[in-house]
Amino acid sequence: MATTLRVIDRAIFSRWCKEPEEHSPACQPGLLEVCGVASGEDLEPPEDVDVYIIDDNFTLKWSSREAVGNVTFSAEYQTEEMENWLKLPGCQHITGTECKFSLLDTNIYIKIWFRVRAEKGMSTSPWNEADPFIPFHKAHIGPPGVRLEAEDKAILVYITRPGQGGNMWATDNFSFRYKIVIWQKSSGVTQIIKTTYYTERILKLLPETTYCLKVEAMHLSLRKHSNYSAVQCINTTVADKMPLPENIQVDAEAGSYVLSWDYTSANVSFRAQWLPSYLKSISGNYSDKWETIPTCADVRTTRCVFPRDAFHTRTFFLRVQASDGDNTSFWSEEKLINSQKYTAIPPPAIAVTPSRESLLVYVSCQDSPSTCDGLTYELSFWENSSNTKTKMVKESPEFSIGNLQPLTVYCVQARVHSFAVWNKSSSFSEKLCKETRPGDSSQIWIVTALSIVTLSVLVLVFYGGRSLLKYLSCVYFSSPKPPPSIDEFFSEPPSRNLLFLTPEEHTERCFIIEHTDKAAGAEEDHRKYSSQTSQDSGNYSNEEESVGSDSSAGLRPSH
Repeated sequence: MATTLRVIDRAIFSRWCKEPEEHSPACQPGLLEVCGVASGEDLEPPEDVDVYIIDDNFTLKWSSREAVGNVTFSAEYQTEEMENWLKLPGCQHITGTECKFSLLDTNIYIKIWFRVRAEKGMSTSPWNEADPFIPFHKAHIGPPGVRLEAEDKAILVYITRPGQGGNMWATDNFSFRYKIVIWQKSSGVTQIIKTTYYTERILKLLPETTYCLKVEAMHLSLRKHSNYSAVQCINTTVADKMPLPENIQVDAEAGSYVLSWDYTSANVSFRAQWLPSYLKSISGNYSDKWETIPTCADVRTTRCVFPRDAFHTRTFFLRVQASDGDNTSFWSEEKLINSQKYTAIPPPAIAVTPSRESLLVYVSCQDSPSTCDGLTYELSFWENSSNTKTKMVKESPEFSIGNLQPLTVYCVQARVHSFAVWNKSSSFSEKLCKETRPGDSSQIWIVTALSIVTLSVLVLVFYGGRSLLKYLSCVYFSSPKPPPSIDEFFSEPPSRNLLFLTPEEHTERCFIIEHTDKAAGAEEDHRKYSSQTSQDSGNYSNEEESVGSDSSAGLRPSH
C-alpha cells in the first residue's frame, strides 16, 4: 500500500493524511499507519526541518510544538534513484530535536529528501519534509588535517585533505588550495604561505624556537572556505653541525641540465634526488618516492650534469644533501623545475600577402598550441634597398603594414617572446621579401591615358563632323546655311558658333564635278554626283577665295 500511495502527489497526499476524518471510510487502521496518524491522539508534526552538512557528516535538525521528552522522533530519506522511503540510520526514536548520521553510499550529486515525524506510543504525527537539495552543493568544508615535523631551521607541514576517507571530496584532490598561517610563539608575528601541495617545508626559521600554525582549506571551483584547523605548536631542533646546501640553480646546456648549489664547507660529497611534482598534489605520504639522480649520486663539486631526457614528467622537484662520512645535512629546499623553461622557443613561421601599398603578415608559432599561449609577437620590416628597419610588437600574430610604396620590394622577419611565464625569446625567422602591388597613383596614370584617348576621339569626331556638314551643305544647299530642321537643332548660339563659320572667318568654296556618261545614251541628261565616304573618295575641289569674303556666292559647275 505504501508503494501505491507514493505515486500520488506528495502535497495532496500530505493534506489528505492531515485530515483523515474527512476520508473516514478510506482511512482504515492500515492506511492510518501510512498516513502517519493513529486513532486515539493527534500529534503536531515537527517544524523547521533542515539539514546541515560538513564533509560527510550530516546533522538533521527540527523544532517541535510537542513537549520534548513526551514524544520521540523518527526520520526517513529518499533520493531520485529510489522508489520508496528508507529509515534513516541513527535517526529512529530520537528524544531530542536533531540527529547525526553519514550516508557514505549515497550519490552526492543528485537530489535527496528528508522527512521527520513525532511519535508517542501508537500515535504518530504527519511527516514534515525538508526542502530537497544536492549534498555536494550544500556541504560545508571541514578543516584539513595537519601534522608537523621539526628540523633545526625548518618545519615540515603535512596536510590531509578535508573529509579524508569520506565520499564528499574524494575526487577533489586537485581542487583545494591551502593557506598556512605560522608565527613565532613569543612574538606573535605571522607569516602566510599559500600552496596547492599537501606537503610544505617552511625554511629560514630559528633553531630551538617554538612556532605555532593553523591551516585553512579553500575549494577552488566551489569558492568555499573551511574553518582553520586547530592551532598546533612545535619546537625546532638544535642547530645541525652540517649546514644544508643553498641557492639551488638549474641551467640548460644542449641536451643536459646543469644543477648547481652553494656550500660553505669543503671536503664533503653531495647527492641529488628528484620527485614528480604531481605527487605533492595528492594527499598522502610520498617520502619514499624520491629517486636519486645517477650522475649526481656522489659528487665532490657543487654542481652536476644529467641528461634532460632522464625524467618522464614535464615538472619535477630537485633537492640536494651534503654528506661527510656518516654525517648528513638536512635536505636543501625543494626546487620546482618546469622543463619548458629550459626548452628553446623555435623561430616562428611567417606568411606575407602583398596588397595595394601594404603588406599583411601572419606569424605562426611552430611549437605545440599549449606553448604558444600568451606569446608576444615582434615584427621587423624594411625596404629591400635600405637597411633601416621598423619594429612592431603585438599580442596578436596578425600585422598590417600600411603606407608603403607601390611596386616596391619589402622584407619581413619575426620572432616571439614568452615574457609572461619564462621571460625568453626565440631567434628571428628567415626573412621573407614581397613586392607591393600597384597603388592609386598607377590608376591615376591609367585614367589620364584613357581620358587623353577619349578626348582625341571626340576631337576627331568634332572636326570630321564639321567637314561632313560642309560637304553636305555644298552638295544639297546653295549656301553654307543648313536647312531649317538642322538650323533649329543648332538654334542655340553656342552650337551655331561651334559648327558654322561666321562671315569674318576664312571660308572655303566647294565645286561639284559633274560627270557625263556619253555612252549611256538614254541616261545622258541625268547627272551623277559622287558620294563622299569616310575615305574622301568623292571628286571635288576647293578654290582659294580672292580678297574679301562673299558669303552669298553660289556654286559653280567646274568645266
